[in-house]
Amino acid sequence: MNSLRATPAAAPGWRSAALVLAAIVLAAVALAGCTAIGGGDGASTAVGGEAGPPVSENGGSPDSSGGGALGEDIDTGLPFTPEILDRAVITTADITVRSADVTRDAERAAQLVATAGGQISGDVRGGVGVEQTADLVLRVPPGAVDDVLAGLSGLGEELSRSVRSEDVTTVVADVDSRVASLEASLDRLRGLIADATDITDLVTLERELAGRETELESLQAQQRALNDQVALATLTLHLLAEQAEEPGDEPAGFIAGLAGGWDAFVTVGVTLLTGFGTALPFLVTATLLVGVVVLVARRRRRPVTTAVAESA
Repeated sequence: MNSLRATPAAAPGWRSAALVLAAIVLAAVALAGCTAIGGGDGASTAVGGEAGPPVSENGGSPDSSGGGALGEDIDTGLPFTPEILDRAVITTADITVRSADVTRDAERAAQLVATAGGQISGDVRGGVGVEQTADLVLRVPPGAVDDVLAGLSGLGEELSRSVRSEDVTTVVADVDSRVASLEASLDRLRGLIADATDITDLVTLERELAGRETELESLQAQQRALNDQVALATLTLHLLAEQAEEPGDEPAGFIAGLAGGWDAFVTVGVTLLTGFGTALPFLVTATLLVGVVVLVARRRRRPVTTAVAESA
């Protein structure tokens, strides 16, 4: 009975102890939080417990603040610089000039090209007198094209002119890259051939080497042609005498067809007559031989026929 009465009186004591214990735990947690937030006197604490470098108000270290020595060494440029390719341009031109003296003006054009540091790569002439023509292919440095064209125009009456430029920068770069890659590949193949010990591998490597060498030669020829066309512009000069027809002035229509047909007929007739004249001596000789053979055969038949008739 006494113990049953004491139990309600002890309950308030246990509650007080629990409240005191909870207050102590909360105070310890709050103290730990304040220490983590405000501790270190402005110094940052590393994971391992060591203090790191002080941090300035703007979030960086004092050495990297504006104007510092470290700040001057920072590279703020692009991580790479785009490669600028030299432009590769092929220039061609075509000019037609009516000339009073085709031969003289052709020599003047040659002198003009030589003065500009170029050369003549083609010279085709035809006709005589007032129908004489000359087609010259001139190679000159690209920077001298305008001056050379002006000089050619002064040779006579300029009838037509055309200038064309083709940018082949990417083509040249592609060919150069492929040539370099093939050369490196050939070097590796030659190294493998030198180290090869198996005859089957050696034959396979040599076959592959021969194929790539052929491809490299083709690319190098293309490379040389491109470099030559870029290094020197190509100018075509048409010189025409007073009555010579311009290129592309051929007549068209019924008259042109009739003239073409007549020319073809004459050509065929001349060809047949030429062949007949060539074969005529052989035909005459063969005819004479056949006649002699027939005559001899007839003479041999006559005595036989006479003898048969007499015996009858």
